[in-house]
Amino acid sequence: MRLLGFDLELLSWKAAARGALATLPIRTALGIHMKHQHSAGVAASAAVLLIFALLPTVASAQEFQDLKQSRPLVLRGEGSFFIDGYTQPIAGKYISPSSFANTAGNSMVNQMYVQYQKPLIRRGNFPLVIVHGCCLSSKSWQTTPDGRMGWDEYFVRRGFDTYLADQVSRARSGFNALQYQKVLVGDAPPTSNPPILIATDAFAWGVFRWGDFNTLTPFPDEQFPMNTVGVGPGSTLTFYNQVIPDLNSTLPNVTPGCADGTCTPADPDVVFSTPASMAKLANDLKGAILMGHSQSSSFPSRAALQKGSTGVRGIIQLETGCLGNLTSADLGILKNIPILILVADHFTTPQPSPVCVTEMQQINAAGGDMTFISLPAIGIHGNSHMMMLDHNNLQVADVIIDWIDQHVKCQTRKPTEDTNSADPDEDVCRR
Repeated sequence: MRLLGFDLELLSWKAAARGALATLPIRTALGIHMKHQHSAGVAASAAVLLIFALLPTVASAQEFQDLKQSRPLVLRGEGSFFIDGYTQPIAGKYISPSSFANTAGNSMVNQMYVQYQKPLIRRGNFPLVIVHGCCLSSKSWQTTPDGRMGWDEYFVRRGFDTYLADQVSRARSGFNALQYQKVLVGDAPPTSNPPILIATDAFAWGVFRWGDFNTLTPFPDEQFPMNTVGVGPGSTLTFYNQVIPDLNSTLPNVTPGCADGTCTPADPDVVFSTPASMAKLANDLKGAILMGHSQSSSFPSRAALQKGSTGVRGIIQLETGCLGNLTSADLGILKNIPILILVADHFTTPQPSPVCVTEMQQINAAGGDMTFISLPAIGIHGNSHMMMLDHNNLQVADVIIDWIDQHVKCQTRKPTEDTNSADPDEDVCRR
């Protein structure tokens, strides 16, 4: 897969509409936005830069009035694509409404949607591939519910090619609806319908560790923007817009009747939809750092263990995701990939968990590099399960970036003969 090339759109309003920033990091450059298309090169004059600096800022958050003003974001490419699923035949009787029954044919299922942005100036690091958790989508990594900069934009501004994926069966990746249609027409009993996890506000308060739901009292040092979940004068329920049904029970190779995290196969080597797609993407990118959160926290390690996986160069698992049943063959793979486990605050059980302790001992004893970081242990307090949306989300992102800089080593390819300059998309990185 080659996702290179770009074109300069000098007067695109979209140039000033990328992201929602409260502040810019010092190292951020001010400039122009370049869309991902084919072109021979890029150039921009000071006058063009001035035009862009004066354009109004628009961004997509869940409450328009909450958006923070942003400067233009300098990109060398952006776009979206799918990691292929596979087709399955759909008989006419399973197509609704019946007036379309004559359109029987094949339908694509279990594909994975990916969107990406590439900064103009790359740090030389591997790209980041980031996957969300239960009952959410890649919106988790974008503009926060109170209008601040999300991790997707921040990582781009810090120089990382950043890829956001919607889990297979979720959001823009779609899901396999055939089983529900079989029940609808009477070809399968209602009890065979895969369960759908519907996450409520009470679910969110408990799993995301905000405080006491019954009294709507957050932890005293809570970092999550609680004014977006109904706490305080003038509060809204904005955050809940991004909480969506979880359909992982429709995936292949899951236990019948499972829901949410119980749908993840116990065996980390089993072919599983999203980790398999993450492995394919890392291979296509010729190396990538994979990041998972909560439900998907083990997915980066599982991606590395998928058959044919060769592209995983770093593993970041937010809020645990440790594996307690690794084989010697698994350890032989994972010992060659730096691994970070990062957890936030207000756990009711000691961290790291016994499973994480065991995995760290196994990986590191085999000569690997597995790190556990508890944010409170390094002086960062009050973070929720949704640390990427918390008030100090960029501080937490810096912890991750510091770990990458220290543990995932890169070497840039020499300048190409025809251009006498290094191709920013052809970095060769190795530990």
